[in-house]
Parts: sequence; C-alpha cells; structure tokens
Amino acid sequence: MFKIVLRSLALLILVAGLVVAYIHRAEIHPVAIRDMLARSPLSPLIFIALQIAASLLFVPRTVLGLAAGLLFGLVWGSVLAIVGAMAGAAAGFALVRWLGARGTLDMTPAIGKLVERAEHGGWRSVAIVRLAPIPHSLANTAMALTNISWRHYLAGSLVGMLPMTVVQVWIGASGEAALRGKSGWMLGCLLLAMVLAATLLIKRHVRKSQDL
Repeated sequence: MFKIVLRSLALLILVAGLVVAYIHRAEIHPVAIRDMLARSPLSPLIFIALQIAASLLFVPRTVLGLAAGLLFGLVWGSVLAIVGAMAGAAAGFALVRWLGARGTLDMTPAIGKLVERAEHGGWRSVAIVRLAPIPHSLANTAMALTNISWRHYLAGSLVGMLPMTVVQVWIGASGEAALRGKSGWMLGCLLLAMVLAATLLIKRHVRKSQDL
C-alpha cells in the first residue's frame, strides 16, 4: 500500500512539473540558462541537475546542449553535457522501471515481436534509437518499457548520444565565439560537419552489426 501511495505521489509531482515546464516553455532556452548559471560557482553541478530535470520533464536535450556550449565552451561543455545527458537518461529509465512498467511493450500484440527482436540487439538497438531523431525523454520512456538490461541501455545510450551531444555543444560554443568576434567559430563549423558525418557512419556500422 505504501509503495502505491509513493508511486502515485511521484506521478503527481511529475505531472505538476510537466505542467509548469509547459507554461514556462518560452523561457526555457540556451541564453536564459547561460545567464542564470553564469555567475554561480556551482554552475556545473546545477547544470547537470537541470539536465536530469529536463529529461524527466520532456524538455528538448538540444536546449541544454547549446547552453553547455555557451556557458562552458567546447571541451568542458561536451564533458558536462554528456554526463548530464547520461544522468538524465538513467533517471528517466529508473523512474519508469520503478513504477513497474518494465516489459510492457513486449506484451503489446502489435509490436511485441518487433520489440523482442530489438532487445536481442542489446546496446546496438539502444544506439540506433539514440541516433534516430526521437526526443530524448520519449526514448528513455520507451526503452524502459522493454526488457532491455541496464548495462545495454547505458552503453548504447553513451554511444548513440555522444556524437549529437558534441554537435549541440559545438554549435553553442561557436555561437558564443561569433558573438565575441572570435574566428574560432569557423573551425567549430568544420568540426561540426565531421561529427555529423561520424554520426551517420556509426549508425550504419551499428545496423550492419545487428544484421550479422
């Protein structure tokens, strides 16, 4: 009984958070996040906490990736963005599993067999989902509804999210450089193209591995 009450309370808090995020959606953008955290000595920790909250509240991960580039630059922005993205992915996955929804998609008549086939691909299947243009929070929820293991979920998420996370941070860092009149943004654009190409190659390689 206590567990049911606790889960119901967690869902109510989540729904309330979703409503608040929707109401203030116009205020959630990279520049606002940068300005909010710029003067805080705890900005890296706060930023990671924001990424976890964003993952649970279906806030686009792109917003945080751009903010990381604006606030921390390319190197540290990439590190903090991927750490926060992984923490958010783990939080979303853990919440759905804690609510007792594991394996729900496997029992769905229409797609159950397809889901089971994807599960046999392990981390490769997770990487494919991460490389696809699927919202971060939706992907977290959907994969938590399968029987995919934590190990495969985290490994596949890291492989799949890393390229696009770096791309997002690069765009943010390049934009900040351009605003300050620095020429480094041109190199960032070239590297951005390289990362996009790498993303396509990784996706192709993972698909080939699954077919073997």
